[in-house]
Order: sequence, then structure tokens, then C-alpha cells
Amino acid sequence: MLDRDLRLAVLEEGRFEPFREAHAEDIRARRSILKIMAAERLGSFKVSSLVSELDALREAGRWRVSGVITTNYDGLLKSVFPEFKVFVGQDDLIFQRTFEVGEIYKIHGSADKPESMVPDESDYKKLAETQDYLAAKLLTIFMEYPMVFIGYSLSDPDIQSILQSIAHCLGPSHLSLLRDRFVFVTRGEDRISTRTISYPGVGEISMTQVETNDFGAVYEAIGQSKCSFSPRVIRDLRKSIYEMVDCGEPSGSLVVEASFSDLERIPEGQSFLLGVGVANAAVGHGHMIKVELLYRDIVFDDEHVAPKLAVEEYLPNLLGTNSGGLPMYKYLSAYSGEILDRRIMKEIDEKRKLDDFLNSSLCRAKLNYHSGGTVRSVRSVVEEEGFGEAYKKLVLLDEGELNLDDLLAYLRRLAGDDRKVINGNTELKRLIRIYDFLKYKKAFDKSANSG
Repeated sequence: MLDRDLRLAVLEEGRFEPFREAHAEDIRARRSILKIMAAERLGSFKVSSLVSELDALREAGRWRVSGVITTNYDGLLKSVFPEFKVFVGQDDLIFQRTFEVGEIYKIHGSADKPESMVPDESDYKKLAETQDYLAAKLLTIFMEYPMVFIGYSLSDPDIQSILQSIAHCLGPSHLSLLRDRFVFVTRGEDRISTRTISYPGVGEISMTQVETNDFGAVYEAIGQSKCSFSPRVIRDLRKSIYEMVDCGEPSGSLVVEASFSDLERIPEGQSFLLGVGVANAAVGHGHMIKVELLYRDIVFDDEHVAPKLAVEEYLPNLLGTNSGGLPMYKYLSAYSGEILDRRIMKEIDEKRKLDDFLNSSLCRAKLNYHSGGTVRSVRSVVEEEGFGEAYKKLVLLDEGELNLDDLLAYLRRLAGDDRKVINGNTELKRLIRIYDFLKYKKAFDKSANSG
């Protein structure tokens, strides 16, 4: 009735003229005005209360919330769990692959798709007649995951139907197992009790009921126990494995080699490769990396080199064939173990100041470069020498002349324009080692002293 009256008002009243013009096609197609207008109102919603509670939920969601099932239409939960994939209604679940982790199921539709919303009797009736797959999917999730009901009425017909199906599946002898797996959170004075729902002829489902006026405390408790990986990473792993099984090979054109401990640093959507097999006896892992990869990682911070592998495997082996040294302080500063390799210790001992990175001829060139008393900068050298040749002179600057932000910007532009410019370029590699030294040496000294 509300939808009917709202349609008449939109068609006849002047105050709705902007809405009428904006949605002329929807009106002619007799789409629900109520859904469209509700979706617009929900789209403009801004959080102004319970902010601290939502912050606690957001933090817990980074590690300990596998997924969300909601009947809400708005985008609040997506803002709280931005890395989660959203599925709207049964159609999304049927026509898109799900992985049951790092996902939000909006089972009554979404304001992003007004036609999917379920606000009235006819929508509920249609949902009841066609939601077999959705109900089966939710039943599977309820059976396999601990569930926390928040801001939700257990009298909702959808939930009652699923709980009743669970009761029939488990039978009286196993229903007690759900007591610790189902938690119902509601507002009230702080207390914990048991909530019981009876199903005649089947048995009772009991769950833990938590009453509190501070949901933030509940979210903090959820977040205290961390998984090895975030839901987003677990979902990406599952997706890659499924695709490999289906297609014979993972999709994506770019492959990143990473250790398990480094997966959280890989951006969302970035492909990655994890090898499982017999380790190379000489290295202790799958295979060695090329030295240029270390240099590019210092400049672009996108190769996801695990510090433990770098310090324990890559650097000890590569230093043997790179007498000029390697960029290593980025990895040393993030390494928590004891440095045992003699080559690394020798490199640390021999290079304690900037001039130690220069050979005798470059030391003489540096003295001549500063003989006139001119103070230079990264930008002035680039202007004097030209962009493509500036790195040959930048190695001669003193520490006080090397603005690290400007130096990094120069290196990224130079190496970004030509990915092969680092290969075999002794002076450019020297400059990258100097940047690595200036950028990360203090952090390494601090971690070494604290250890």
C-alpha cells in the first residue's frame, strides 16, 4: 500500500518533480518507486553514532571474521569490511563462484540494486518460492562455521527455517554441540545466559546469549584471537586453487614469488605463486632469485621479498658473486633472527659510512666535485647532468645533500621508464645501495641494539 501511495504522490505532486524526471524510465516500466527511493536514502547514509564500536568490528574483521550474512540493504557492512566480496541475493550465489570466506551475503537484496530489495509481502513470497539454493547455501555455512547473531531477531522466518533444518539434520543427540557455536548478542545489562529454541518432535537448539550495551567489547574479544592469514588472503588462495583445478593453470599475467608469512603484503587482486615440492638442497627453498630483483624491490617495494628468505638464503649466496655488495638493510631491518652469515657481517662491518660505498677513483672524484664549495641536491644534479646521466654524479653527494624522497622519485622514474636499466649498470646499482643504506640502516641499528 505504501508503494502504491508513493507512486501516486510521485506522479502528481510538484515536490517530487526532480525525482520524477530522474527516474522517468523506471516509472514507465512500473518499477517499485518505494525501492528506488529507499535505495537513494540509504545511499546517502553517513555513520554518526557507535563509531568506536564499528572501529572495533572493523579491526576484528581484518583477521577473525570469515564472512557476514545480512538482510540489510545499505552499504555499512561493506565499509566495515572493505576487502570482502559482496553477493546480492540468490542470483549472485548461483552465477558467481563463492569461497565462503571474506564474503558478505546480502540475502534480502542491496540498495546498489533496488530491484533486488525485499521490502514487501510479494517480495517475501517470491523469495520463499525460489530461494532453495540460497537456503541450502546458508544451511551449509551455519553447519560449518561458528555463528554470531548481532542486531538480528531470531524470530525472523528465514533464520527460523534454517535453524529448524539444522535441528532436523543433527537430531536430538547432536543439537547440544551448537551451544558453543551459536552466540546471540543483544543490548542489555552485562550478562551471559543460554537462549533456547524448541522444535516439537525434534529437540532444542541452545545458544549462548550475550547481553551488553557495549558491542565494542564483543568485537574486541572476537579480534583477540588471530588467524595465520586474513580472510582476504584465504579467499584469494582458495580462488587460485579452484581456478588451477578448473583450467589447469592459474589466471593472471603477473606472478609474484612470496613466502607464506609475506602474503599479507600482496595487494588485493595481485596474482601470486606458492610452490609446494622438494626444496633445492643448495638453497633450502624452491630456487634462487636474480640479483636485479633485489634492486628493483628496494626502488619499487613491490617484489614482496620475505626478509627471512633474503637474510638466510638469498644474500649469503648472492654476496659470493657480487663483490661490490648488495642492497640489504631493508631486509636486515625487518629480520628478527640472529645474523649468522659471515659475508653479511663482513659487508656490515666494511660499510659504516657513505664513502665506504665508493672506490678510490670515485672518492677522488667526490673531493673534486665538492672543491668549489657548492652545495648540491638531487634536483640540481638532475638539472645539471640530465635525467639519464644524473645517477653517475648522485653517488658523489654527501648525506646532507641527498633528500631521500627526491632520490627515490628519481630512481623510480628512471627504472620505471626502462625495466632493464638496472641490469649490469654498476653505478646505478651503487646509488640504489646508497639509498638502501640511508633509508634503512638506522632502523637496522635500532632493531639490532634492542635484540
